[in-house]
Amino acid sequence: MSIRWALSLGIICLLLAMAASQIWLVRFFQSQIEQQISSSSSEITRVVLAQTADQLETIIRQPPRPPAPPVPANGEAPREHKVRIIEIEKDGRQLSIESLTDINWQQEQHAIEHLLQQIAAEKLQDRAEQLHRSGRFNQAGPLIAEFTQYTMLLIAASTALAMLIALWLGHRLIQPLQRLVAGFKQLQHGQLGQQVAVTGLADYRYVSEQFNQMSSQLAALAAQAEQHQQQQHLAELGEISRGMVHALRNPIHTLSLLLEQVASSDDPLLRQRLSEQAEQKMQHINRNLTAMLTLSCADIDRSQQVLLQNVLHDLMLEFSNEQLRFSLTGDSDASVAGAEAELRSIFHTLLANAAEASGGKGQISIDVRTDLSQVQVTICDDGPGVSADILPRLFSPHCSSKADGAGMGLYLASRLLKLYYQGAIALHNRPEGGCCAMVTISGAAQ
Repeated sequence: MSIRWALSLGIICLLLAMAASQIWLVRFFQSQIEQQISSSSSEITRVVLAQTADQLETIIRQPPRPPAPPVPANGEAPREHKVRIIEIEKDGRQLSIESLTDINWQQEQHAIEHLLQQIAAEKLQDRAEQLHRSGRFNQAGPLIAEFTQYTMLLIAASTALAMLIALWLGHRLIQPLQRLVAGFKQLQHGQLGQQVAVTGLADYRYVSEQFNQMSSQLAALAAQAEQHQQQQHLAELGEISRGMVHALRNPIHTLSLLLEQVASSDDPLLRQRLSEQAEQKMQHINRNLTAMLTLSCADIDRSQQVLLQNVLHDLMLEFSNEQLRFSLTGDSDASVAGAEAELRSIFHTLLANAAEASGGKGQISIDVRTDLSQVQVTICDDGPGVSADILPRLFSPHCSSKADGAGMGLYLASRLLKLYYQGAIALHNRPEGGCCAMVTISGAAQ
């Protein structure tokens, strides 16, 4: 994920979290207000009902106690009071209560109070239903809901606007960084000297200017390095040319002497032996010229996989005779990407040195090993080994322990491995006698 999308998503998530918290807060306050209004309306209802009950209680009045009958003069006990009918009308019902004696007066009063309480309770219930039906305390509910709805719409609109502003700011702030990233990618692919537009804030402008200066300096350094490499290559070719002149002078001189002997000799066996020696010198000259041409040519196709066993088998057949034996062990499927002619030239030099060091007889062992992305080829001979004083200088031009050697074979082989195969050659003497040459080549086929 790019920094632009990471920043935009982070800001959007933050805004959404803020909007969600605001909506939750509005909902919470809405519920609290509704509960408060409901509680207040219930309290008001109770107060109104209590006042109504107090008003209804005033209706209850106690009728005057009937006067006591006069006491007769003769002192006789009073006669039973006459019966009086009290009629109370409620809802069309006629209730008759007999006038009681003084003993039943309290029962009469209790009956009247009970009847009036029933009437008061029915009136209180009717009043409460009228209050609830009137909706005086429920009118605040729709207003709160409408306020909540508009508040949430405002929160949603402001959040959407904030998201758009965040995306626009992210684009404006990240665009200079994206140009720098594109410039670095072009530098990574070798497009040196790439320039980016110097725009934006002061910090972005400073970084862009520094990038442009760095890119220009890298292009200049690359041009200088290429020029230096060309000069070094020309110097190496000059050194190789001087070595090749020395290397070809002796074989050509020897070849001319052999041709003179062939022309002046009448012995068929001598002529045949001299012809074979002349052919060997010609092959030696051809190998040196081929190695020089290969080293000076950089447009050779080195993308093909070369099976090393085939190359080594051909060279073994070329050098083998009745007294010189070869053994090949190790990985028979090892292959590397390169040019077969170059690889043949490298191993030809090593096998030729091993055969000459062995005196044309003995055993030469070849071992091929694959280690991760590298191939190691070890060539060991039974010769006397390499002198300790010349061993560190064997890969320098014009360094040879042979009287007729030009000292260019190992130098050319080492240069080929280093330039085109990221490889190297290492020589060491064996304790039991002889010398081993280890060739390391990168880019092994898996």
